[in-house]
Amino acid sequence: MDNSMIVDLKDSYGLTCHQIAPVTGGWLNQKWKISTGKCEYLVKQFSNKRYSRDKLNIVELALQRQIILERNGVPCPSIRQFKGHAIRIMDNEIAYMVMEFCPGKTEGPDTITIKQMYSLGSACGLMHKEFSQLPAYLIKGFPINSNQVIESLWDNFYDRMRESSSGKPDEYRKAVLAQETILKQINNEFLERLPKGITHEDFAADNILFDVDRVSAIIDFDRNYYSYIWHDIGRAILSLALIENHLNLEKINAFLEGYSQHLILSMANIADALRVTWCIEVSWWIQPEIFSESTEKVIRFKNEMIWLTEHWFELDSLLCS
Repeated sequence: MDNSMIVDLKDSYGLTCHQIAPVTGGWLNQKWKISTGKCEYLVKQFSNKRYSRDKLNIVELALQRQIILERNGVPCPSIRQFKGHAIRIMDNEIAYMVMEFCPGKTEGPDTITIKQMYSLGSACGLMHKEFSQLPAYLIKGFPINSNQVIESLWDNFYDRMRESSSGKPDEYRKAVLAQETILKQINNEFLERLPKGITHEDFAADNILFDVDRVSAIIDFDRNYYSYIWHDIGRAILSLALIENHLNLEKINAFLEGYSQHLILSMANIADALRVTWCIEVSWWIQPEIFSESTEKVIRFKNEMIWLTEHWFELDSLLCS
């Protein structure tokens, strides 16, 4: 941690750092766990390569929404503010934030328990319920144009098709070709019936902490914006209930029961949640460079998109069997 930040933590937040330990995770950003002797906090420095001042302003608004959610009972870290702002920008242009350090650990599809999955569904439902109370018309992503979404999917497909003809791996070419049948089925009617609103937009396993039997914290709200609400649901199901290319229905049912404590949800809705997750993420993970990646996390995202492509038309029967 830069010494100027250590000084600023004392001057701006009244926090004296007795212990500082780096925390891994986060693309280009830096994180530290600090101890004051009485409390523990997480300090996150935003990368100046990723975040211009305009982008920091967008993140500031997203974090202000997190503050509201935490106050209304959603399990997420409490943010320390400086003069009403979640992000502190120092004179030397270092931008950082301070939040509660939340205990807990991440789980995977083979380790998460039924109780934890129920708690996750409940936390997600409460998060969406509280998000729905906030004004959305000024938020990034509003409004959603279904025609543009469909056009973007087709444009991506044609771009990938051109790439797949130039000596790319067979697995990549197969994954691209298989998209065409699905794209011919996606229309305005499908997209328009999906609920829209403010979403977490990064509701993957890495961003959810658990204790023994419940969610202890949802983290990394930086990207929350206006989108398809059920993307959060689809992403959680893929991350935590797809095991060795099979959906674990017991865990999905537990998520559904938890979510339904706050908002209406059915298995048919979850099938559509998986489909809209494909619509949003297929262009991220079916790319030539992804197929040469060796990172376990990236490989799983890629394989999830391939699995969804292969099972698109049988999702309803798989979930209702």
